[in-house]
Amino acid sequence: MSVKKDINGKDLKKSRKQTDLNLIEVFKKEIKKLNYEESIDALESVIANVQDENISLDQIQSNYIRGHILLKHCEELLQFVEQEINEINPEKLNID
Repeated sequence: MSVKKDINGKDLKKSRKQTDLNLIEVFKKEIKKLNYEESIDALESVIANVQDENISLDQIQSNYIRGHILLKHCEELLQFVEQEINEINPEKLNID
């Protein structure tokens, strides 16, 4: 079984994996700054990009990674708000 090498003799699989890991870190830093609405807008953009018939395989993979991180971020934001809502004491709201 042969291993594909790039022009510098490096293993392409390892090189690609490192590139993906770097991309994940960049996306995480970028997405962490977004609020819920901005994250939803970004997810809609990812969906539109993936639906483009002229998208390359690399772009599909990049959009998948970004979309997954965005979705996880949205879920975390929703969980935080849900927790805050659950901690509201109805007695303090004077709702009768």
